[in-house]
Amino acid sequence: MKRLFLIILIIVILIITALVFDWGRRDVVAPIIDQVSTSTTVVASPIIVLYPREGQEVGSPIKISGKARGFWFFEGSFPIQLVDLNGSIIASGIATSSGEWMTEDFVDFSSEIEFVKPTSTKNVLLVLMKDNPSDNPDLDQSILIPVILK
Repeated sequence: MKRLFLIILIIVILIITALVFDWGRRDVVAPIIDQVSTSTTVVASPIIVLYPREGQEVGSPIKISGKARGFWFFEGSFPIQLVDLNGSIIASGIATSSGEWMTEDFVDFSSEIEFVKPTSTKNVLLVLMKDNPSDNPDLDQSILIPVILK
């Protein structure tokens, strides 16, 4: 568990650094979302979060929805965490598929996470992690979405 936490912390630090220096993230996200809505284009990203959006204010419980490629799931689910900028986990939950997940195609998913607002910060990261039952760190993947707690 400590290994997973360390990996997540490193990913969080890298993402925060990328956001601070704005390494083109905003230019990449919009075209990917547009591609998902049109069935004629192949999408490179394995997961698309439809709600919440980057920078959006969210209250408890957070209702999360989107589309993920079937290989992102294991047994129809994958883990989600709400992490503050110090790397502390505020809340965690599981996203579940709403359809057949044993596919390479996109599958709708949803989740709901309840949290108690921390007093130290309102800027947090929503972390969606590819389920990795092998615990092989080379197979770890995650998507981080900065949100603001109400």
